[in-house]
Amino acid sequence: MLKRSFLKRGNSQLKRTPLNRIGKIGKINLEANQKIKEIWEREGIDRCEIKLPGCLGNWTLQNCHKHKRSWYIDCPELLYSFKEVVRGCQNCHDKIEYDRVLTEKVFKRLRP
Repeated sequence: MLKRSFLKRGNSQLKRTPLNRIGKIGKINLEANQKIKEIWEREGIDRCEIKLPGCLGNWTLQNCHKHKRSWYIDCPELLYSFKEVVRGCQNCHDKIEYDRVLTEKVFKRLRP
């Protein structure tokens, strides 16, 4: 039997609180992620498309958007547009995340 000692702090137990409800933007993101998943299955993309040095291949794949998520608030359908998202591993995503020039190069190469 497992002990639940991680719930105790001193002599008192930690208070369990309910999870917060998902807001409007959270629902949009969940729907967009589901549609992006359908795109990857339809296109047969199951590996990192970016392929920069240090690429992990098909390990820790993520959706890499052309812009930050806040850019898509006015037009949420672009969140799952094939021209606005590529699939990348964690290493490649980290490299293009804050490098605007590299991001543009990657998207010009992959989504002309």
